[in-house]
Amino acid sequence: MKTELRDYPLTSTIIKLKTGRVQLTLIEDPDWFLERLSREDAQGKLYLPYWTYLWESSIGLAHHIEKMGARLKGSHILEIGCGFGLTGIVACQMGARVVFTDAEQEALRFAHHNAEQNSVSQRADFVQMDWNTPCFNRKFPYILAADVIYEEPHWTPIVTLLQAYLTHNGVALFSEPNRSNALGFFKLLTENHFVYQKTTYPVTLDGQTSQVCIYTVRRAA
Repeated sequence: MKTELRDYPLTSTIIKLKTGRVQLTLIEDPDWFLERLSREDAQGKLYLPYWTYLWESSIGLAHHIEKMGARLKGSHILEIGCGFGLTGIVACQMGARVVFTDAEQEALRFAHHNAEQNSVSQRADFVQMDWNTPCFNRKFPYILAADVIYEEPHWTPIVTLLQAYLTHNGVALFSEPNRSNALGFFKLLTENHFVYQKTTYPVTLDGQTSQVCIYTVRRAA
């Protein structure tokens, strides 16, 4: 059944890859929605709906996933903070089965719609999940995460999620836009017996090119 999107001004974009392209339906004016949908929780913590943006980090991770190609065929993948679904869609195009997760139901609606219009929804599942309270009873050989470590309070829950859901020989792929505070997250990973390698991709979005860092994370031997 086709997923309908309502209540948002919509636009679309094409992400060009070496092996093809991904068509994405996006929110036309995310700045306006960032202000409209922001809120405080019971503890006074400000919530900002960053899912309303297409981020450079997701494009960089999409290119990296495409480069992995046949290695992903037949794999079961967990994506946390899927947003509009770009990276998971590319993994599906590579032959993987992907569980798209996001804390926001609206983000999942867009991810589902985008998976449908790229003809990969048969390889996808969509689960509303906050990484602070993960809900699976299985492990995954791959975990994807584009731009999820921007705030320090997220770090420990995400490391805990990796410990619980990454298979013994599994790989987690994190992308982030070369923020200085990211080093703190990877220090925490090292302290919790993970190792990582870093790759950098130039990504152009809205006429600006930035360097996106891809971290390949594994359990230490």
